[in-house]
Amino acid sequence: MAAADQPILDVRDLRTYFFREEGTVKAVDGASFEVFAGRTVGIVGESGCGKTVTAKSILRIVERPGRVVGGQIYLRRAAHNGQASTVDLATLDPDGAEIRRIRGGDIALVFQEPMSSISPVHTIGNQMVETVQLHTGLGASAAREQAIEMLRLVGIPKPERRIDEYAFQLSGGLRQRAMIALALGGHPRILIADEPTTALDVTTQAQILDLLRHLQAQEQMAIVLITHNLGVVAEMCDEVVVMYLGRVVERGPVDAIFHAPKHPYTRMLLRSIPSIHAQVRTKLPTIAGSIPHPFNRPRGCPFHPRCPDFMPGVCDQNEPELRAVSESQAVSCFLYGAP
Repeated sequence: MAAADQPILDVRDLRTYFFREEGTVKAVDGASFEVFAGRTVGIVGESGCGKTVTAKSILRIVERPGRVVGGQIYLRRAAHNGQASTVDLATLDPDGAEIRRIRGGDIALVFQEPMSSISPVHTIGNQMVETVQLHTGLGASAAREQAIEMLRLVGIPKPERRIDEYAFQLSGGLRQRAMIALALGGHPRILIADEPTTALDVTTQAQILDLLRHLQAQEQMAIVLITHNLGVVAEMCDEVVVMYLGRVVERGPVDAIFHAPKHPYTRMLLRSIPSIHAQVRTKLPTIAGSIPHPFNRPRGCPFHPRCPDFMPGVCDQNEPELRAVSESQAVSCFLYGAP
């Protein structure tokens, strides 16, 4: 295959469990998807479906007592001699030198809440300069100039002054921009954005999304966008991965997912989006029930207690596998094949 046809990140059957005294929480239980250069993959689902843990598993920063227990995370890297090489991140030591070079250098993560991920006792510049020096080897002065340029690139006004300010001195939108600038300090090939527009007003949300599109075009990055906002997915993404209770229930191109969803969960998610064409004073459709407790996972298909297409004796007895239903779309549901 040509290099352009190969994914730069290939996640296969990823499993991340949290081993607690009360029992084992299967936060990610067999997730598989691919990320291609210059394209955007959206990971969607309700809160608690494993989106953020998937992102942290890729970078091997899952907090204890959680750990990656199975699967492969193949990253295709450009070697020093110009030849591409592939490394399985799942086999690396989470505290080792190689994964530390990959974090920020090949893959960067924009956290959901900047105030909890940016140090409150160090200036923005302190943290950015450290990141730039770590991944580029520049001196302090040159690294500071590059950090200022990154702040200017993400649209922060007066970056020469802002670089010496603390996170609490910035507005929510500026903090998110600073978080993106911090992530881009090592010029990563993949940017994972975990709910980058949460808690921001709609105007600032639009600005952040425009910024990500601009940076992607300029830097030729791949973006993994984690969100529960399907409107953002429709606007930003090329591919969509729908997760439920740690598993991928459907994946495919954004047009196929929105216009021909296959899995009942995907269809119900799309129906729950407010529409200006909806009849006045009608209730917004909702998904019945709630996500099961992690210690009380249902037998069979994890969605069957809430599924309108539930088939007794099938969905509650067997666990469906992700299977292709078209050339580009795959779904995990017994409506498209017997167990």
